[in-house]
Amino acid sequence: MLQDLARQRIDHLFSLAIRTAHSRPDLSDRYVAMALKLSERTRVRLPRRWRYFVCRSCKRFLYPGTTARVRIQQRRSPHAVVTCLRCGEIKRYLLKGGGKSEGEGKQ
Repeated sequence: MLQDLARQRIDHLFSLAIRTAHSRPDLSDRYVAMALKLSERTRVRLPRRWRYFVCRSCKRFLYPGTTARVRIQQRRSPHAVVTCLRCGEIKRYLLKGGGKSEGEGKQ
């Protein structure tokens, strides 16, 4: 019961952070800090869709184009490179389905 309420509240705080990212980045950082604190207190993991929006180093809100730079790299296997524009932390996310197909490399 408490975990469900915490998940709803975390979803609401992140949606507020997205809405205010362009106009008030400081306020969106505060919303994310509140969501992180709530998840720690109630022992609820952040859903994966929200984890992408939090910098692991400075714990601030990452919003592409405003507080984060996102680049797609094709080297090795295709991946997205997300750079925090505040602390410079770099995170790479593997993009699925970009490698060689099974039959291509074999002869």
